[in-house]
Amino acid sequence: MGKNYVVIDCIEHPEKNRCVDIIRQQDGKYRFQEWRRDSEDTAGWILVFDSTPNSFDSERAAIGSARKIIAWLQGAQKTHVFYPAG
Repeated sequence: MGKNYVVIDCIEHPEKNRCVDIIRQQDGKYRFQEWRRDSEDTAGWILVFDSTPNSFDSERAAIGSARKIIAWLQGAQKTHVFYPAG
């Protein structure tokens, strides 16, 4: 079974240990997730926060909400943009 969403953007922390994914859902709404990874942990990325069940009408609204909730993102500039293949 495939995913019912697409990660359309990723904002990465300058230290490369946190990121926020902006997600477009199948219904055309947007949400975001914050992830972290620890250099000493080989498990990979760990979900810290998911905006679900809240969703937003635009990518801009999702990013605006993420900036209000995620402290490190408040002053961050986009350091990485993710363009999905296909």
